[in-house]
Amino acid sequence: MTQPDEWKSPYDPPAQPADRGAQPGPEQPAPPSPYGQPDPQGQPYGAQPYPAQPYPGQPYQYGAPYGYAAPPEKNALGVWSLVLGILSVLMLFSCGVGFLAGIPAVITGHLSRKAQKEGLADNGGMGLAGLITGWVTVGLTLLAVVGLVILFSIPEFREGFFSETTSSYSYEY
Repeated sequence: MTQPDEWKSPYDPPAQPADRGAQPGPEQPAPPSPYGQPDPQGQPYGAQPYPAQPYPGQPYQYGAPYGYAAPPEKNALGVWSLVLGILSVLMLFSCGVGFLAGIPAVITGHLSRKAQKEGLADNGGMGLAGLITGWVTVGLTLLAVVGLVILFSIPEFREGFFSETTSSYSYEY
């Protein structure tokens, strides 16, 4: 396969002067190699710019190329907030003690949102969801407690509640 004359492979050395018959001797030094010498833009011939390899005279920079940052370190807060928020809702409707998981969900949700605003985490949505479910659970628990206090403050309800819960059966042998 032949290539057009105007196209040259980047791996071929540049053309040398037409005087190829003369051998380098003491009076005629060998032509310098173009490899390793900078071109007019300051890059070595044949070198491709790549961010992980510094140009000559530049120190090597450690880290990921092209702005890839280290993964955020506080993403666990958002996950914990969401898990505790869901658990608090389940505990509220199953056994009535959802606030035991709702309060930690609110705390970790606030910490997760703070870490996301500082750029240390990237899952602020999970923290927000845990924060919302935690506050909903705490709010529903408070409403239930206030409702029970109001119901038991009514004498008719209190008497009816306690009269139905006490046993009026007599046991005779």
